[in-house]
Amino acid sequence: MHRSISFAVVLLLFVAIVGSLAPLSAQEITAAIVGTVTDPSGAPISGASVTATDTERGTVWTAKTNDAGVYNLPRVPVGNYTVKVSAPGFQTAVHPPFTLVLNQTAPIDVQMKMGKVTETVEVTSTAPILKTETTQVDTIIDSATNDRLPLATRNYVELTLLSPGSVSPDPTNFNNGDNTANGARPYINGNREQANNFILDGMDNNQVSDNLLGYTPAPDAIQEFNLITQNASAEFGNFQGGIISTSIKSGTNSFHGDVWEFFRNDKLNSNSWENRFGEAPRNPLRWNMFGGTIGGPVIKNKLFFFFDYQGQRFDHPSSTTFINVFTNAERQGNFGDICASGFDGSGICNDRVPAANFTGTCAAGAPGPNCLVTHQLYDPLHGNTAFANNIITRATQRLRPLTRTSTTSRSTLTQPQRTTSLAAIRMPSSTTRRLIPLRYWALAFRMPQLTTK
Repeated sequence: MHRSISFAVVLLLFVAIVGSLAPLSAQEITAAIVGTVTDPSGAPISGASVTATDTERGTVWTAKTNDAGVYNLPRVPVGNYTVKVSAPGFQTAVHPPFTLVLNQTAPIDVQMKMGKVTETVEVTSTAPILKTETTQVDTIIDSATNDRLPLATRNYVELTLLSPGSVSPDPTNFNNGDNTANGARPYINGNREQANNFILDGMDNNQVSDNLLGYTPAPDAIQEFNLITQNASAEFGNFQGGIISTSIKSGTNSFHGDVWEFFRNDKLNSNSWENRFGEAPRNPLRWNMFGGTIGGPVIKNKLFFFFDYQGQRFDHPSSTTFINVFTNAERQGNFGDICASGFDGSGICNDRVPAANFTGTCAAGAPGPNCLVTHQLYDPLHGNTAFANNIITRATQRLRPLTRTSTTSRSTLTQPQRTTSLAAIRMPSSTTRRLIPLRYWALAFRMPQLTTK
């Protein structure tokens, strides 16, 4: 019995603590409506009833004005609202529909007119709603704009790059629709990518590791996107760069939804320049992103549902790559195959290319100066003499193993000034040069000999 009473007391204390902390929750994902109600002379009206109605869901939020005629409707979900104000002896005032965005405090001041409560007056001369109650600098993107923006990888974090002071050193890192394991994040106001705070419906959406993004919702499921870059209020924390706050859509009194398929395929792509240079086909690509959303009422004006799904199928099949290696003859120093027209009696290649100012054609073995020799190997260490028939005849010296000689103070290794004699390819100075495969340019390397002193 005593144990049961103790458990009940602990449970009540826990519920009381949680209940007391609920109004103090930080990082709000809602908005607020505030204002002052006055009579025709400008005097405040106390006890006036203020009602804000969501035009899409039918939900109602009510408040009363205090002695100063001030009312406050906190924690109102984002959406489209109308405001109605009524008081005894005054006509009922109705403010036309307006959009309440994320983290906004909208001031709606109403001046009542004398008359019956049953009479309704629509306020039409109200000034535009500005954020006069807060000093934060932010960028808000609603769901309609979000759907229309061409996000190549459907990663909503790309929206941060639309805000002043937000950059990315490599935007190509936004390479898929997920940011859970990797992917780019913005550098905001000079701070590193780890200095941002991601919030989803008021909850912490950061990973412990490297402050990565925890969950990446589909763009079609986002009601509003808000990036705060400066002067955030005290309810936010855990940031030096920016606060990326996102709210998910909710159902309404009507059923709404959509389905989508975004795909990228190599059949629709142009071939890359490096593939065209090597006469290789286009790299295969199969990129599919698909899904849908649906929302509606469970109990009209009271309870709603919303569901979304996005699937991803990224496939990069293997592609063809050309790799050149030395042939058996080339390993023995015979590079005669690079000369297509053969050699003359002195072993000089007959391949020719036109000189810079010559517009004619050059036959094999044509004399200069209009036709220049190409594809001929020369020895750069012996006066650039030609290798007859492109055959390297001088034996190269092999590397000898390192040895160490000990002295009383230390061991030393020295490097003499000797190099291996290798061949180089001379290309004529011409605007219409023929390209030599990469494997032949490796002949121009020099490798020092290491010996001991």
